[in-house]
Amino acid sequence: MVAYIRYTTSFLIASHERGEFPTSKHGLLLLLLLLVLPNSSLTMSLCGLAFTITKSITPRYHIRCLSTINTPSKVIENVRGIMRKVPQPVVVVTTSKPEDRNHRRGITVASFTSVCLKPEPLVSFCVQTPSRASDLLHSSGSMVLNMLAHEQVQQSIAFSSPTADQFKDIPFFDDPITGLPVLMGTLGAMHCEVYKVVQLGDHEMWITKVLKVEEGVGGEHGVREEAKPLLYYDRCYRSVGDQVFMKAFADNNDLASTKWMHRAHLRMAWNYIRELGPDAAEPVIKETIRTHFSKNPVKSRDYHETITSFYIALVSAAVRSFKGDDASDFFALVEHFPQLLDSKTIETYYSPDQLYTDHAKHTFVKPDLKPLPTYL
Repeated sequence: MVAYIRYTTSFLIASHERGEFPTSKHGLLLLLLLLVLPNSSLTMSLCGLAFTITKSITPRYHIRCLSTINTPSKVIENVRGIMRKVPQPVVVVTTSKPEDRNHRRGITVASFTSVCLKPEPLVSFCVQTPSRASDLLHSSGSMVLNMLAHEQVQQSIAFSSPTADQFKDIPFFDDPITGLPVLMGTLGAMHCEVYKVVQLGDHEMWITKVLKVEEGVGGEHGVREEAKPLLYYDRCYRSVGDQVFMKAFADNNDLASTKWMHRAHLRMAWNYIRELGPDAAEPVIKETIRTHFSKNPVKSRDYHETITSFYIALVSAAVRSFKGDDASDFFALVEHFPQLLDSKTIETYYSPDQLYTDHAKHTFVKPDLKPLPTYL
């Protein structure tokens, strides 16, 4: 036994001198040897060897403190970053009041997913709170999940707005049994009832039971349509409605010309200002509008450098001034600052003689009645 211990000790000492085996398992072996050896010079040698090995060990791995590296705000940014790369189907959830089926609402979501098929099919989606859509869903308890086809950009934009006339110019019918509104021309529709609602931060997760599925809901002419789904990925800090809107604007999607009037330009500017900051956004906004006008030759004469610059400044001032939970909602912004949509607002900054000149149309001129605002 003593001979074996002496051999092992000699092996460990020689290995250490060659720079080998500086690991914790050899420290354990030394400890076992110390337990079985009486006090002797050999024991003291082993103690010295253990101390030397311990001091000479260079850690191969470094354990980082996750609490300091992955702060809550950092994790949020990382989640946003990875989710921007994941395509999501665009779904419009429609519902109405049980006592008044003419009181309809819809909301565009991109959080739709299947939960399970057995023992009963469940699907889920998320709704921001507080919102009128959430209130009506709670009141109704039932809804239709409309899977948009790739050409239904206009529907997606319409139902991302909280305005009362969401269904105006949108083909739909009321289900003869439930009375719920069903959009036409979609890939399909799921008729659902609430199963469970979970409050999660500033959103509610609605888990719903599917009662009926309609595939290829008929178009305007009663034809069941086969199409590709409308997908989006959030490459910026935009809601699904804003992302689809911006893509349609950039692609010059064939929507009604009324969709690209003053409010659409404001919404486009608002997205870029939030994404890039006012200074970096200004040339991008102007180039986007010029490009859009160039694709519509009839409107090309409408571009006005001073008017465009004025409204960029006005939207920037509104963004600086608008704080709180609704700061990421364009429609809340224009509701809070109605002067953005008021065509006469610019007249409080510019006189007609200053604004409506050929020079002002092609080159920015400063207002002559009062300076551009920094805040509203």
